[in-house]
Parts: sequence; C-alpha cells; structure tokens
Amino acid sequence: MSNAPFIYLNGVSKAYGNNVVIKHADIMIPKSGFAFLLGSTGAGKSTLLKMITGEIKPTRGQVYIKGQDITKWSKSQKAAWRRKIGYVFQEDRLLDYKTVFENVALPLEIQELSRKKIKEKVNAILRVIGLGNRSRAYPHQLSGGERQRVSLARALVANPELILADEPTAQLDPPTAAEIFNLLVSLNRTGRITILMATHEWELVEKTNLPAYFIKDGSVRFWEGIR
Repeated sequence: MSNAPFIYLNGVSKAYGNNVVIKHADIMIPKSGFAFLLGSTGAGKSTLLKMITGEIKPTRGQVYIKGQDITKWSKSQKAAWRRKIGYVFQEDRLLDYKTVFENVALPLEIQELSRKKIKEKVNAILRVIGLGNRSRAYPHQLSGGERQRVSLARALVANPELILADEPTAQLDPPTAAEIFNLLVSLNRTGRITILMATHEWELVEKTNLPAYFIKDGSVRFWEGIR
C-alpha cells in the first residue's frame, strides 16, 4: 500500500464466542497523528489497542501497520513491532523498589545499552517531562501526576514509533489529568510521535479538535461531538 496511513483498521471485528466486542471497525491514523478512542469502561477500547499491537487477532478484517497486514505476521515480527511501541496505562506500573531513574531505564537495559548511553537518554527524557530533579526519588515519594509522568518517560525513552495510552488519566484529579493530557499533545507535536489514547473522559476530548473514534455497543464510528 503506497502512501498508507500509519495505522489502518479495515473492517475489523472481534468476537469471543457469541459475544461480539467490536463490529466492523474502520480506523485510520496518519504518521505522527494523535487520535482518541472514546468509550465507557468495558466498551472494547483495550481490545482495539491489543489488536494494533498484534496481541489479539481480529475475528474478521485486517490491521495494517505502515501498509502491512500484521494479522499475517509471524510471532517474531509481532514481537519486533511491540518493541517499537511505548505503553502508558491507567496504573503507572512503577517498581516501588527502584528510583525514578531506574524505572525509566528499564527498556534501555532490556536493549542492553551501555551505562553511559542509558544515563544520557534517561536524564534527557526526564528533563523533557519536567522531572529532571526527581531522578533519585522513589515512587512512594511522588504525587499521582509525577508517577504518571515517570510512566510516560519510560514509554518514551526508547524512541518508540507509537505511544498507546490506555486510560492514562483515569485515576488523576481533573487538573492533573489535564496536565498529563497536555504533555501528551505537546510530545506529539514536538516529537512527531504517533499517539492513540483510549479514554472515557469526554471533557478532555471536547476541548480539542483532535480526531476521535467512539465505541458503543461494539460499533466504532468517527466522533463528531454527538454522544
């Protein structure tokens, strides 16, 4: 597919037995784009994200990444694709016995980078997210917003092609949620990282003109401001 979108779900459906979770979804996200997946808890947002990562295979339809149908990829190809994705979850999933620096460094240690390179990359990303002075702190010493910033730094440190954010602001108070959301938007614009954010927080989405896909009763449609 020439000039293909970065992510393209073509008529994707997912069923577990008689339970149809997603029905004929068509989603397109360009390279360096930012889009939302809107829907209530249990609507199927996480299922869609997992089909994009290749963890779940659709019952019908195709999932294209940069023009390639990942439903036909081997396990090793899917594993290689997941290494290019940064994940941000509702729970920050930080290791309480490691410092901020050590938590952020984990993806780079898996890549077996040198200690010098790890130090450079971790300190750089901590400065970007405004936590350059908190590298030696432990998670229990951080606020909820700071913890989520660390989670975001960990997702970004390995220079991913895609950030998948699954309800990253759900456990935060409104001002802090807005702060994390604005940081994601800024990173998308300045770092040209493709971001797909799943959320049920209509208020955040309504304040933007960013594209959104609304999931309800398994159906996915482009959201035009009508609930």
